[in-house]
Amino acid sequence: MFTAQPPRDEVPSVATTPLTLDALVATSRTLLVEGGPDAIVVREVARRLGVTAPALYRYVRGRDDLLTLLITACTDEVTAACLDALKACPPDDVEGRIRAATLAFRAWALQHRPEFGLVYGTPLMHYAAPEGGPTVDAGQRFGGLFGSLFVEALAAGRLRTVDDGVLSPGVRASLAATASRLGLPMRPGEVRPFIVGWHRMLGIVSVEVAGHLRWVFGEDASAFAEEQLEELLADLLVPVAS
Repeated sequence: MFTAQPPRDEVPSVATTPLTLDALVATSRTLLVEGGPDAIVVREVARRLGVTAPALYRYVRGRDDLLTLLITACTDEVTAACLDALKACPPDDVEGRIRAATLAFRAWALQHRPEFGLVYGTPLMHYAAPEGGPTVDAGQRFGGLFGSLFVEALAAGRLRTVDDGVLSPGVRASLAATASRLGLPMRPGEVRPFIVGWHRMLGIVSVEVAGHLRWVFGEDASAFAEEQLEELLADLLVPVAS
């Protein structure tokens, strides 16, 4: 399990920025934006902070720890953005709440493309998130947030579910394990629309963030992406009875 290393002694006074975990994250994030994940190296982070590389090793064990800190921070940031978006929604507006969180996720992704790619893009070579570590915890906080919105939709009778019996044994077991891990009181056929929704939402947003719709819509694919997200909501939720 990853554990940030406590400093063993004082950081040299030549440091241009107080050497804290927040400073390590901020500097690593700047390097990510400037040059991608490969730009995040201990020596360059130390140089930007005005300390020697050995001073940095008092806090982290290497590049993997920097990536773990940054991925965790970015995941928690997008979770917070989704939570903020929910504050304006009435608690009984289950469709509006899923829409608000989905649009907040998309907005964060478009505003922070390098960070989105780091967290939700192609897994990095030569990096593996610590098993049971902070990136896993942050991912479960994010998943738990979206999962709770589907629990609300289920309780309101709005969620399109399937019978557990139509699911293959492997899928059924995986969905049950996911519900247990995220603390969602749902049977597998009720968890399925949550996972389908996440799968499709991530695909819609990823294609837009990567610019793969420029050949159709130029630089602004907003209207199309938002239409796709609305279609997704219609597929996941039962219409309100008139």
